[in-house]
Amino acid sequence: MATDIPFQNGYIKDEWSQLVEPAFRSVEGRAFLWTGRAPEVGQRTETQITASDGAAGWCRLSGVVTEVGPLPTLDEWRDGNSCQLPPEVRDDSSPVERQLELREDFAERFGTLHGQTVTSYAFLNPDFYDRQEGLPFKRARVYKVTHRADENMSFFWCVAKIEDVTDVLKGEEPPEAFRKWQEGSGVSTAGRGSATRVSF
Repeated sequence: MATDIPFQNGYIKDEWSQLVEPAFRSVEGRAFLWTGRAPEVGQRTETQITASDGAAGWCRLSGVVTEVGPLPTLDEWRDGNSCQLPPEVRDDSSPVERQLELREDFAERFGTLHGQTVTSYAFLNPDFYDRQEGLPFKRARVYKVTHRADENMSFFWCVAKIEDVTDVLKGEEPPEAFRKWQEGSGVSTAGRGSATRVSF
């Protein structure tokens, strides 16, 4: 059974992802997800999380995209009422064909639309092992992280939900993208270079 993990806030850390991608891409052959890049299954994720009570500070979860949700419809995009929504879409004042063109242009420019979701499977980054006592995240546990695109935030990919799925994965196959990442890289994370592997 999956266990919901409480947290205060979280998001894909763009600057860190862009900083470490060159080194890790040469080893893993994977691109990282960040604001402005279209999400794809298999991309690496570096997610910064602030603990629910704030006392333990923050940490990073290092993972891989396992599922990409569909782009929102025009109505869903409009209902999001984001600060970057084109006026003619917000007011529904132009022909549908024009609004669809704007939708595609926006998605191409920013990699996503307000409300799209992406799921990743992740571990606590080794750099934060010494903070485990004060964090809800532990070494050798697997976390399913649901990210939701929010155009009102400077970092588009905000965390909507975190679940500990370690026990669930003992009875079922993990997502293929996660399994391949774990097998191919030893789950080396963007930290001290140490690796984490979970046996199911």
